[in-house]
Amino acid sequence: MKSIKFVFLKAIIIVFFTFCAGSSYSQNQPESYLKTEGTNKVQFMGVENNFLVFDLLFTDVPAKGCTLKIMDHTGNTVYEEIISGNSFTKRYKMPKDEFSKISFKAMGKGFVFNQAFIIKKEETLVVTSE
Repeated sequence: MKSIKFVFLKAIIIVFFTFCAGSSYSQNQPESYLKTEGTNKVQFMGVENNFLVFDLLFTDVPAKGCTLKIMDHTGNTVYEEIISGNSFTKRYKMPKDEFSKISFKAMGKGFVFNQAFIIKKEETLVVTSE
């Protein structure tokens, strides 16, 4: 009877240590990304001479910088720029008739930013009285 209890206890201890050792080695360290909500943004400013006008404001750029890509609806990169420094502000003008979607994506070490805009071309009729 003692030998069965001893074997059972030994088996439980081996399983416990195996589980503890396995779980400590299998844990991956999460990659931390800077939160960009509120500190970094792209804002649509309007239409100017058949160009869509966007203001980019990054106030929390990583020390090593990042790469900004502006892409069209098919994912083709139409503009690419390397951003360095602590903050960055720039106005971008894109031809109105060439886009149905425009995406701003910035990536750097520990830094990810994504913001997209859908462009709908609608004609509006405004009637006013004389």
